[in-house]
Amino acid sequence: MELERVLREDDGELVGHLGVDRRGGADVWVAHAVFGSALRAFPDRAEAAAFLRRSGLPLLAERWWYRPADDAEWRPTVLVEARPGAVTVRFGSDPYDTVVLTGEALGRLTLTPTG
Repeated sequence: MELERVLREDDGELVGHLGVDRRGGADVWVAHAVFGSALRAFPDRAEAAAFLRRSGLPLLAERWWYRPADDAEWRPTVLVEARPGAVTVRFGSDPYDTVVLTGEALGRLTLTPTG
């Protein structure tokens, strides 16, 4: 999926990315975090862009969840540093238990654990 950068209008700060995805027979606009993980789907581009400008950066401060494999437990995760294509995360309260996630691992990082 090709992603389009979304910038904050007042200072040009990157707040996330937008992409089009086919779901249920219709195209939807998917808002992605700065580092690429999907956040939410919207029926049109304007709604998705407004969501990112309003919530894209504040969501980085929320607790995230990481699942290293399909059969593994979800791990509570704090984002330490986010940039396009990569994010440094900390697990639990140990400041030294950090790792940089890239590529497919970013798809295992979410705001809400499922299944």
